[in-house]
Amino acid sequence: MKIIIPLQTCSTRVEKKNIREFYKGLSLFDIKVKQLLDAGISKSDIYVSSESSLVEEICIDKGLIYLKRNDSLTGNEVKQPDLIGGILKDIPYSDEDIMWVQVTSPLFNDFKDILSTWAEVKDDHDSLVAVKRFKGHLLDEHASPLNYSFGHWHKVSQKLPTWYEVLWSCFILKRDTIENVRYHIGVEPYLYESKAVTVDIDTPEDFKLASEIYGLRQV
Repeated sequence: MKIIIPLQTCSTRVEKKNIREFYKGLSLFDIKVKQLLDAGISKSDIYVSSESSLVEEICIDKGLIYLKRNDSLTGNEVKQPDLIGGILKDIPYSDEDIMWVQVTSPLFNDFKDILSTWAEVKDDHDSLVAVKRFKGHLLDEHASPLNYSFGHWHKVSQKLPTWYEVLWSCFILKRDTIENVRYHIGVEPYLYESKAVTVDIDTPEDFKLASEIYGLRQV
């Protein structure tokens, strides 16, 4: 299996959030690479896509494969098909599956189980997406209920339909699937339900909170 780690460094709200110190000298990138290696992934199968020469130096030090990303594929306005296609063309084609890994979920570390699960379900699915189960009462921005009706007769949460949140932490796709859809999820995905704690790191406060939670989980 080939692993793709997108690692641009142009975040404006948290400068260089993926490679700055996150916990006891380790960056989010350091933590994610260690998790992958502990799951049995070979360094020679890890491809890191970035526009940064600093990331290139880190990859050389770690023995990972650095893919120089064109500036036209950097930033938040880049369309996913362009980004994914641009990265794929630099990875030698084979029938090996592709795992797409985001580093911004340090507490997500289900890689061993995900690899085992994928081996069991891949004959019936073209992709796998890590999700979290959600059961609760949802309102839209206009205070209209989405999955229940107002009234004393409303269903308790246990009887509501199950919803799943995409964690944006890990995806697996067959190589032909990702080549065709140019997206993280295929047409027939398997929903891998994770129990991992997640914090969406968008601000310095989020970064600090995620670091504190991660530290508590290391005790």
